[in-house]
Amino acid sequence: MRMMRAAAAVDGEQEPREHWLNSERVRLYSAVALLAYAIFFSIWIWRACLSSQGHASLFGGDFVAFWSAAQLAMNGNPTGAYDDATLRLVEIAAMPALASAGGTLPWLYPPSFLLLVSPLALLSFGAAYGAFLGTTGALYLWAGSRIASWRGAWLPGMAFPGIAVVCATGQNALLTAGLAALSLTMVRRHPVAAGLVMGILTIKPHLALLFPLALVCARAWKALAAMMVSSVTLLALSVLVFGTEYLFSFLGNADMARLAVEGGEAKLVRMLTAFALVRLLGGNLALSYGVHAIVAGIAAGVVIYAWCRPASFPLRASALMAATLMLSPYLYDYDLAFLGFVILWLAGYAIERGWVRWEKELLLVLWLTPLLGLLVVQEIGFQFMPLSILATLFHVVRRIRTERAQNAEPCHNKETRVGGGGS
Repeated sequence: MRMMRAAAAVDGEQEPREHWLNSERVRLYSAVALLAYAIFFSIWIWRACLSSQGHASLFGGDFVAFWSAAQLAMNGNPTGAYDDATLRLVEIAAMPALASAGGTLPWLYPPSFLLLVSPLALLSFGAAYGAFLGTTGALYLWAGSRIASWRGAWLPGMAFPGIAVVCATGQNALLTAGLAALSLTMVRRHPVAAGLVMGILTIKPHLALLFPLALVCARAWKALAAMMVSSVTLLALSVLVFGTEYLFSFLGNADMARLAVEGGEAKLVRMLTAFALVRLLGGNLALSYGVHAIVAGIAAGVVIYAWCRPASFPLRASALMAATLMLSPYLYDYDLAFLGFVILWLAGYAIERGWVRWEKELLLVLWLTPLLGLLVVQEIGFQFMPLSILATLFHVVRRIRTERAQNAEPCHNKETRVGGGGS
């Protein structure tokens, strides 16, 4: 290991011994971020409690769609979640501020997700939100604890702004990211269990698409079979509970998100995709979809590159998690929760193998991306978030290429010595 680091230093790849972003500053910045979150959310919740009509009460606003759909399902009308007028009545009853905030939130999810959130209908809106955030947050932190391999990782991990964004919006990204990361931590030793967890990720199908590709490339057939069984079973059970009419309603509304984005109703400044980047720069739909297709192809190619041949697992997992965010043209900033695990894997790998030039700066930008996306993109009119994720993918490819070259070097030297002895 020391010889490898020395060789890297000779090549100019090793970070200077005293980097400005040392462990003390990481702890300080993370502690300040956690304190800022505590103050911000305390004020927001306090204002929400004082006002039942103002915009302050929109704390965790996206969750109202989950709770309202669960209410409709519990009352025997699951298909009502796809009817705007029916869903609107339940949402406004739960959160009156929506009536003055310009609309309600649609339900775009498959039957399997409704099956998971249906028990929330047994609780009041506030209690349900607390329970949902608590359980999904616990899953996220549990997955992170299985990944973190370096001392003190819990502080920057908990302070990651992507978690705060999910808490503020009331979205399900802590659940989906937690499921994805947890499955990857189990895939080597417990492939069947890992596949079963991956199957649950199909509650948001576009986030699960690259996982079968990675498993095929790695020839992880047990995990792949378990994923297929899990996803099909979950869907079949949800159809059994809610009926085939609900499934047909979901399929009929599948294009709702696309039409909202193309029609300008969606907030492109909060979308972390290449599609949004081009649209914000004035590109038409054809150009935006074309550029995004190229980027999605690159992301899938990185997954194939990482999983088809041997590579350290933190690099493989980072490639898959980051590439997942580049596949769908309709993905929002709360899904950047996936990046928290990418940072943990890459930082742990760098601490073990040695840092390379600009790696710490890249991880810092990645750590800040959810916060900067909220504060900066709308002001400058430029969607930078997909560029930071692409930079991460290229960095992972560089790391894998270097590692494979180093692993192949001893074999090459051995072959050279044998050939020389016979001449």
